[in-house]
Amino acid sequence: MDMRSLIVLSLLLVMGAVEAFAQFPPRIEDHFWRRKVVNRIDLEEKINQPLIKRENDYYVDNTQYEQKEGLIMTLFNWLKETDDAVCYHPDSLNTALTYDDVMARIQKFEGSLEGEGDFDSEDDEGGFDDFEGDDFGGDGDGFEEDGDGDEWDFPDDAEFAGGSDDLGADASAFVGDFDPAPYESVIQFIEDRIFDKNRSEMVYDVQFLQIIWTDPGETLPEKVLCVFRYDEVLEVLERSQWKNRFNDAEYRTLREVFEMRLFHSYIIDVSGVGVNSLEEADHRRQQLVEFEHHLWSY
Repeated sequence: MDMRSLIVLSLLLVMGAVEAFAQFPPRIEDHFWRRKVVNRIDLEEKINQPLIKRENDYYVDNTQYEQKEGLIMTLFNWLKETDDAVCYHPDSLNTALTYDDVMARIQKFEGSLEGEGDFDSEDDEGGFDDFEGDDFGGDGDGFEEDGDGDEWDFPDDAEFAGGSDDLGADASAFVGDFDPAPYESVIQFIEDRIFDKNRSEMVYDVQFLQIIWTDPGETLPEKVLCVFRYDEVLEVLERSQWKNRFNDAEYRTLREVFEMRLFHSYIIDVSGVGVNSLEEADHRRQQLVEFEHHLWSY
């Protein structure tokens, strides 16, 4: 083999190695180790509140972001405004739901507050307090809140504008067909944590986002409203704003928030084994960190 052929072969090998290294998610053949993890994000925590902060156009001097109403309303708006957009029933990810289907489920959940129908008749939608019916859940009893209870309270747009309704946004524009408040307390996401033998590091491959209904009266158990496939909503997340509470020049997209892990979450299930307390959740998180730390590197 002459020198020229050897150089070409070397370049091809290098290009193949670079492509394999850069591929995300990694190929199944490159999964040295993998665990499916269910994470819970408390959207009322201070660090997580920017995920649902609605930015008033009066205070925004750029058009970089198409969606500025927070994660939950961004997903609902995408479902409503995109012709072929669907989400999925929590009982079966093969059952697609349209926007009208989701609105029908919302009406059913709201009817349960007035005693209409049997709220617990569907045993396929466990929330945080009842994992048995959840496709991704285990048998946990739920977490206890900890911390000092400090909350980051954003001022209303009208209040921030000095109390003038002319300067603030119309609140009804954000509500649309339903009240989003019961869906903006908690969100859960399911991901594969993969040790990629090419990168020799742990990668996080988010699979699903679960929209959770919570009873405003804190009486009824949480219910999973619907499930979005993460790869199907990537484009809209790239066009959606996450508000940096410290620097208006450093806003991020919601996709960047997930990729950079700019939130706080709890592990509530690892490969079908549920978590029963905050202490256990932190223990399972630390186990995953230490597992990655003790794996080889080269």
